[in-house]
Amino acid sequence: RVPVDQVKLVRVSSENRTNDRLARYAIDGNPQTLWHTQFSDDLAEPPHSLVIDLGRERTIEGVRYLARQDNAWNGAFSKTTFSVSSSHHQFPVPVLTKTFEKTRRVQTAIFDRPVKGRYVQIQILSEVNGKAWASAADIGVIEK
Repeated sequence: RVPVDQVKLVRVSSENRTNDRLARYAIDGNPQTLWHTQFSDDLAEPPHSLVIDLGRERTIEGVRYLARQDNAWNGAFSKTTFSVSSSHHQFPVPVLTKTFEKTRRVQTAIFDRPVKGRYVQIQILSEVNGKAWASAADIGVIEK
């Protein structure tokens, strides 16, 4: 995993600030914190996205995802795409589309082949209950 202190968020489509469900919590390495898309004032509709800066160009093999660890499932990723780029402004077609399961265990999305880049874009197209949200306890990028 790329070390937590070497990654940062460049862009996020939505986060719920009213109850402190900030996007940075998705990459902080702490499974007890939680990112959730906006639902308090206005409902943010999918697709939802996060763009992660890996600090430098790396060879990436995949991504690890941990759904929220509380008693709810709201926002747990289902159909999700992953793109890797050397620019945070443009992303090529996704290197992988993965449908995650409804589980509290860590799940991995392994690319068909390693990809070089500095930025990873994660787009959540749907969630496990078919609702409009996205949420994550932890997201980690797997480096070769």
